[in-house]
Amino acid sequence: MKKVLLFLIDSMMPDVLEQCIAAGKAPGLKFFMERGQYIPDCATVFPTMTASIDCSLITGVYPDQHKIPGLVWYDPDSKTMINYINGTVHVSKIGLEHCATNVLFDLNERHLSRDVKTIHEELEEAGLVSGSINVIAHRGHKQHKVYLPPALDAATGFSLREKVSGPTIMSLGTLVRPNLFRPILWNWSQSAARGYGINDTHAIDVLIEVILSGKQPDFTLIYLPENDHKLHRAPQEAIQHLSEVDAELVRFLDSYSSWEQVLDDNICIFISDHGQTLIGDSNDHNIDLMSLLSTFSIHRLGANVSSKDEIVLCNNERMTYLYPLRADELLKIVAAVATDSRIDLISWKEGHKVVVRRGGTDKSLSFWKGGRYQDVYGQCWSFEGDLQVLDVRLDGEQLQFDEYPDAFSRLYGSLFSQRIPFIVLTAAPGYEFVSEAAPTHLGGGSHGSLHKRDSLVPLLITGASRYFMTPARLIDVKDFILQELGVAIPSR
Repeated sequence: MKKVLLFLIDSMMPDVLEQCIAAGKAPGLKFFMERGQYIPDCATVFPTMTASIDCSLITGVYPDQHKIPGLVWYDPDSKTMINYINGTVHVSKIGLEHCATNVLFDLNERHLSRDVKTIHEELEEAGLVSGSINVIAHRGHKQHKVYLPPALDAATGFSLREKVSGPTIMSLGTLVRPNLFRPILWNWSQSAARGYGINDTHAIDVLIEVILSGKQPDFTLIYLPENDHKLHRAPQEAIQHLSEVDAELVRFLDSYSSWEQVLDDNICIFISDHGQTLIGDSNDHNIDLMSLLSTFSIHRLGANVSSKDEIVLCNNERMTYLYPLRADELLKIVAAVATDSRIDLISWKEGHKVVVRRGGTDKSLSFWKGGRYQDVYGQCWSFEGDLQVLDVRLDGEQLQFDEYPDAFSRLYGSLFSQRIPFIVLTAAPGYEFVSEAAPTHLGGGSHGSLHKRDSLVPLLITGASRYFMTPARLIDVKDFILQELGVAIPSR
């Protein structure tokens, strides 16, 4: 039986992938493209931020089931803001120790719901071996020691001493090292300047060594993050950025006796977590939430949540969560932001319904699960109001999406990821939210929203025994892999 390799290339976009291949700058991806199934419009998860998407990729469900709302969110039980390391200043204000604990331990051990199983858990319960390289969402049945570099250990107060759960073969930069016959030889990709190994070069180094060691798992998920970092800074060089990812893939291909041997031994799958949208150059393209909400008392980063606070603001770049701390103020907060047309969508829940309003207008739409209308992904819904708010078209009794792919399921997944009331904001194309200490990307790339530019990702599958069903969703990748490895899909 073939092994499965799933490469998660951060912020890879279909148009850039196609242009890069056409320009002759991606021989590795071209090799796979010419021999496989290519789907340019796979719908990812909302919010289009790495943490929630990674958890959906390994669990096969949306955030309403796996319970990771985003990269930055508020936990009402502990009255703390959760940040899985997004924004240097933002992290420093909340506290490096707190954020490091969030991403290294809390995400997998405490936040990710125990009511769902990861692909690593299901495969190893079926007697197979699973692997994870550099992915922050990695829960499994094995315990792994964390090796903090001295500087990071000191910066976090020498407090991070827990083991983390993961699959049998696990690597997280230099922090978690796979159990192989020989260690990965040190090079600059493992330095502090390169994120202690959380980069493309080290990920491919580990993958090659895992394969050469004879310990290749039946399934391995490999995360390649650098394309995203570069696009945030220089989106005009997108083709060059992806060609640099391809160079690492070529290095992996060259580790075999021939490129064809790779496909004799493996099913190779390539997917992105999200796209990116170009943000305008002027300050007007920063939507200043502190100003829009100036009549409210907004919780300050690093401070304890107090009775004086009215809103906790959790900025996820082109998407933001607003948490009203007083039950009667939700609609007042909606009214405060609704007049700004740079805000694309404003949504919240009322009972079992999702309510959506278009920024700068009084148009609204409500929808809820169950009913006579089925979307193109086979989910059934009821609705009332203006479908144009989400650019939904009704063809007979089928709901079809355009500007906002899989809009109903993805918005529902976000709004029901927590029990408490909160508001979801998304920025219009070209705009990004700015708030206290949040990273901004004027003239660069950003993501987080429901819009198709952030939400449609390429899916490339080579060497599989069957075709992937379309229209495709990222949450369906897990079951596809289980089927290819002969593991029964559990009922959900």
